[in-house]
Amino acid sequence: MTKKFTIIITAFMISGSLIFAQNDLDQTASDSKTCLKDWSIGINYGITQFAGDIRQYDYTSSVQTGNAYQDEDFKELRSAFSFSLEKKINEKISISIEHIFGEFAGLRRPNEYVDYEVHVPYSNVSPGMPGYFVSGDKFVTSFNETDILLNYNINSSISKLIKKEMPENLSVIVKMGFGYNSFRSLRTDLYTDNYIYSFGYDELTKNESKDAVTESVIIYGAKIKYEIQDGLSLLADYTVRNSMSDKWDSSIMDGGHGGDRFSLFSFGIAYEIPEKDNSKD
Repeated sequence: MTKKFTIIITAFMISGSLIFAQNDLDQTASDSKTCLKDWSIGINYGITQFAGDIRQYDYTSSVQTGNAYQDEDFKELRSAFSFSLEKKINEKISISIEHIFGEFAGLRRPNEYVDYEVHVPYSNVSPGMPGYFVSGDKFVTSFNETDILLNYNINSSISKLIKKEMPENLSVIVKMGFGYNSFRSLRTDLYTDNYIYSFGYDELTKNESKDAVTESVIIYGAKIKYEIQDGLSLLADYTVRNSMSDKWDSSIMDGGHGGDRFSLFSFGIAYEIPEKDNSKD
C-alpha cells in the first residue's frame, strides 16, 4: 500500500512538472515571438550643416572659391549616411539604434572675426609655418557616431490641433536621445590651406593620428514617414546633434558659440522586417 501511494505521488509530481515545463516553454515562445515582431531597418542619405565658431553665416551656407591651392570650391555643406534598426513598442512609441558617418565643415572670413578673440593655439610661429594664423579659416571634420533614440508618434496631437484625422499611411514622429561620436577635425587657413590646429591628427601636421577623438552628443529631431506599400516607407528626416564640448571645428573661442552642433537633413527608406511564420500546415 505504501509503495503504491509513493508511486502515485511520484507520478503526480512528474506530471505536474511536465505541465509547468510546457507552460514555461509556451510562455518563452510567446515572449520570443513578441520580441521578434515590429522591427524595421532604415537607410538615409543627406546634407550636413555645422553651427559653431567657424561658420560664415547663421542662416545659410557659404562657399569659398578662387584660391590658388583649390582643385574645387570649398563648401560648408557636406554629406552623411545613416543606418537604423528600430523596434516598435506600441502605436506611439519606438526605440532605435542608429549609426551615422560622413563629414561636416565650415569656413569663416576675416570680417566675421571683428570684435571676437580668435583662437590661436600657436602664438610664436613664423608666417607660413604650420600653426601660423591671423584670420580667415576653415575646417573639415569626418566622423562616425552611434546613437540610441526614443521616437514618439505625434499624429494624434496633430489631429486634435487641426481637427482632422491624419492619413493612415503618414506618420509625423519626434525623437530625442544620446550618442557617442568619434571624429577627426582639421582646421586650416582659408586662403593658404596652412595648418592651424586639429583633433585626431598628429600635432602641426595633416597626418591622421592613431586614435580619433570621442565625444558624447545629445540628439533631437523629427521625421516624416510615408508608407508606400505594406512594410515599405519613405522617410524625410531632420536631426540636430549637439556636442558636449567645443572641439568639432578645432576652434575654442571666447565669445563664440560654445558647444558645437550639426544638423542632418536626409531622405531614405524604411523596411519592416517580416515576422517569421513558425506555424505548420
